Amino acid sequence: MGADWWLFKKAAELGQPLFRHYLWNKKETSFGYGQDWKWVVEETQIPLKKLVRRPTGGGVVTHGNDWTYCLIIPRIHSSSLIASLDLYEKLHLAMGSALEKQSIATSLFPCPSSKPSVIPGDCFREPVGKDLMCSVNLSKLAGAAMKKNRDGLLIQGTLETSNFINFSSEMFLTEFLSNLSTVIGDEIISKEWPREFFPERNEMSRKFSEIEWKRDRVRV
Repeated sequence: MGADWWLFKKAAELGQPLFRHYLWNKKETSFGYGQDWKWVVEETQIPLKKLVRRPTGGGVVTHGNDWTYCLIIPRIHSSSLIASLDLYEKLHLAMGSALEKQSIATSLFPCPSSKPSVIPGDCFREPVGKDLMCSVNLSKLAGAAMKKNRDGLLIQGTLETSNFINFSSEMFLTEFLSNLSTVIGDEIISKEWPREFFPERNEMSRKFSEIEWKRDRVRV
């Protein structure tokens, strides 16, 4: 999460959309920026020091068997003009199309006629409009949370892959990136991390691990 925020801080300077994806080497639990940490601790029975507060919204997400990604769109890029809900839908349609190549049928969760104003709870137990769902058992497969400011848009999303059989993450990534390129109207170019990334990322990660961020949302 610290690397995602570091990239977001660089968005205006770099001027191009940025995408990264990653897996987890152990089970972790993250929760949304707007959630009450006391509720999260009580609900998950996990001490606050072991939880991860995201800079984006949304609810509680259990990581470990998922494919996680970060998409950053600077305000100066043309794709920043796409309405947030439309972009959310397009991203999940792009995922669904990529999964279809591996015979995984998906659909989008319908938007409710009226949206209640509530703080999200458990992300995968409480799907929202345009989340990606499994067409077979109607379980939630993918969701995302957004953070928008004057510099651009940060999207942190996850795809639950634990129930997929003979799933090729490499094939999925190739198809998804091709679809994503169409969505944002830009080509996909693979780049190495810049040299300054590691010391700056480590510092950002340290700040995200501090209790002041997890409890009080002290700005990082």
